[in-house]
Amino acid sequence: MLCQHEADRLEVWAQPTNTKEIILRPKISSDKWIEHARTAFSVDPKIALSLGSRFPTNAHVKTEVTQLVQAHILDVRSMPEALPYFITPKAVDDNSVLLQQLPHWAPCSITQALEFLSPAYKGHPRVMAYVLRVLESYPPERVTFFMPQLVQSLRHDDGKLVEGYLLRAAQRSDIFAHILIWHLQGETVPEPGNMPSSGKNGSFLELLPAVRQRIIDGFSPSALDIFTREFDFFDKVTSISGVLFPLPKEERRAGIRRELEKIQLNGEDLYLPTAPNKFVVGIRVDSGIPLQSAAKVPIMITFNVVDRDGDRNDVKPQACIFKVGDDCRQDVLALQVIALLRDIFQAIGLNLYLFPYGVLPTGPERGIIEVVPNTRSRSQMGETTDGGLLEIFQQDFGPVGSASFEAARQNFIVSSAGYAVASLLLQPKDRHNGNLLFDNFGRLVHIDFGFILETSPGGNMRFESAHFKLSHEMTQLLDPSGVMKSDTWTQFLSLCVKGYLAARRHMEGIITTVALMLDSGLPCFSRGDPIGHLRKRFHPEMTEREAANFMTHVCKDAYNKWTTAGYDLIQYLQQGIEK
Repeated sequence: MLCQHEADRLEVWAQPTNTKEIILRPKISSDKWIEHARTAFSVDPKIALSLGSRFPTNAHVKTEVTQLVQAHILDVRSMPEALPYFITPKAVDDNSVLLQQLPHWAPCSITQALEFLSPAYKGHPRVMAYVLRVLESYPPERVTFFMPQLVQSLRHDDGKLVEGYLLRAAQRSDIFAHILIWHLQGETVPEPGNMPSSGKNGSFLELLPAVRQRIIDGFSPSALDIFTREFDFFDKVTSISGVLFPLPKEERRAGIRRELEKIQLNGEDLYLPTAPNKFVVGIRVDSGIPLQSAAKVPIMITFNVVDRDGDRNDVKPQACIFKVGDDCRQDVLALQVIALLRDIFQAIGLNLYLFPYGVLPTGPERGIIEVVPNTRSRSQMGETTDGGLLEIFQQDFGPVGSASFEAARQNFIVSSAGYAVASLLLQPKDRHNGNLLFDNFGRLVHIDFGFILETSPGGNMRFESAHFKLSHEMTQLLDPSGVMKSDTWTQFLSLCVKGYLAARRHMEGIITTVALMLDSGLPCFSRGDPIGHLRKRFHPEMTEREAANFMTHVCKDAYNKWTTAGYDLIQYLQQGIEK
């Protein structure tokens, strides 16, 4: 049965877009599934656990493997995959004797450990002790990726165990400490007018400054020195925005330059908060640009940076946007999912391109956003030409058929497919031409994730009904035939399908990352059932072939869907963003 299933899976992987192939396998009875699970477990419990993860929605397998794990608990201690079969919300409520096995258990992945921090597990001391042992086994720099989730878990940290871990890790790593402090500052309430809300949220908001202070109190003199210099420098840069606010628009650029000239670079070890591996060696004082924004005055500033482990003479520019009056914590979550997808694709050698640029909240409604290097937005490209993407690509990369044009088209295909998979899962709305960037290799990069999961601008009128944006001008590049018959379209389709199939195998880790943010008050959780719908978009109940056909359908549906064109027109009429 397993070999047949694996052959079917590989067949789909080899022919992802062959929707005609219908594999009809004889239906397996419930008794047979139970027998399969027992046989697998008797040969090697790992096979039974793999059976569970391979058929995630099969209740017979799940029930039987659960009983087998619990009956032979001593034989599976070396297998972190067995944990979900006996660490359950029910086991926690009943204070199950099985939880006593946890001190002897092999460490699991970071995402699996984080799942046990969610409120359903009620901070059970044995479960928490295991989670902390797992987190301690990873270098702090590996765990910083999940900082937003760790900060949220302080809401339910009655035993102060998460806090204890954070304080210990902060002493082991300066960068961990700094990023933790920035995230703690990003959670706090901006104005005194917004009194901390009552109850659980209020006590959470009161706890954060205390934790921040405890980290600072634990610094050695040298750690305190770098902390003070790093934070002072970026606080000064961020505050420029406030100085500009009263100035008339035409004087703002000169104002930024005046303020930047006052800022001294204090030391050679200051780094970009959004990219700790980049040291700042200078500010380009004439690079400051005030940006248009509905909120306050965001500013863009370019730094000279060098790689932490690289040649100090190899100086590169890196621009960052400093935002004030804008909550960028939701962007952080969207980019975490995009980074997880990128890692999933890279791990299996799947050529899909995603660019999770750095975003870091640094205070109440303040944040730093890394600018994607060497890119222009589609609306900026529209200012210099009336042609569509196809024409622009020919201007930039040479005639259709030339090596340089076809290389750029390839780059467009692998990046469009990457963002198609990410967009299906995250459902980013507000996808107008100001939010779509193209780099100088022809790759597409999405930015600005203010509306994801269940929310969209304009009171959720649901304008953009396609799962992701595939406008007419994009299809001209992807599909020269115009009737979905070209090789490049088939290639795009099969990359989308493979990306989706790969993401499905890591569904639990992605969902955990999002679900741990549920109590954060982010707008993407304000209505509906965002986690339930996210799980549905993975379609765990489908076979590989069904999932492949689903993704193929999603791509064909997005092909030229009129609603995205209509949305661009509304944006153009309202804001003058180029169609």
